[in-house]
Amino acid sequence: MIGVAEVTSALVAAPPTPVDDGVRARLGDDLSARIAPLAECLPPGEQIVVTLPTLRQALVRPDSLMQPDEPFAWKPVFVRRSLGLEVVNACATRRFRAPADAVGLVADEAVSDWERTGWRRFYWEPWLAGLAPGSRAMVFAEAVSWATALWSSLDWKAFSPPPHFGGTDDQWTCPAARSVRLKGRCEVRVPLAHEPTSTGGENSVASPTALVSLSSGCPGPTWAEELAYLAMVAGLRSPARPVPARVVGLWPDAGEYRVAEVGDQLLAAAADRTVATVRAIADAVSPTDA
Repeated sequence: MIGVAEVTSALVAAPPTPVDDGVRARLGDDLSARIAPLAECLPPGEQIVVTLPTLRQALVRPDSLMQPDEPFAWKPVFVRRSLGLEVVNACATRRFRAPADAVGLVADEAVSDWERTGWRRFYWEPWLAGLAPGSRAMVFAEAVSWATALWSSLDWKAFSPPPHFGGTDDQWTCPAARSVRLKGRCEVRVPLAHEPTSTGGENSVASPTALVSLSSGCPGPTWAEELAYLAMVAGLRSPARPVPARVVGLWPDAGEYRVAEVGDQLLAAAADRTVATVRAIADAVSPTDA
């Protein structure tokens, strides 16, 4: 079982020495140079998108990279994260005491906003609005289960300023191979305590952050570089802000968590893992010689 006080303390602890901007720039240049030759063999129009699940898939089930994607259709599992994050946010701001109390009203608010304005914040609003009560209950059950796993893992009263939930995925497109894109998704971004310095520059005034990632299953032996991948993509996406100082991974199914303190060596390991994943995907989708 995850110790709430323990993991929260690890999350908000004083940040380590920040990653130097020069290290970040060299990391991006190195990734671009190593990825570009791999992308040259892609079929015309083919793109490679690397995500945290892709990193894990390429390591444990590389043969599955060749399987075509199923046609998209809405299902409860596709709604649980976005709805679950809104539910946790509503609980963290003390609108509700627990995810089960919040899920119905939060979902109804999203659907009502769409019906009034036509704006789909989550994209699933029309689908959810058309479901029968029993199907809606299945969606809510998925979201409550997901939200409860996150809600019960941290002490939300310990965060000041409050954390940021969800948001747009971090993305970085390889400058030398525009067909390769890295995506990083975290559940929570937590501002860390910051002491201003007199050295000047962006990193002296911008607050460092910690990321929280929620996963199913249990942590594998390469968990550290996988968590560092999220910090790497966030740092490459926003060079004006510090690279995230740490990433906390939560595996509620196993009752475990891990903390990756982000530094030069761990970022280099994440870059190596990324290049290996791009190579595996490129090999899977590239035509083979007869």
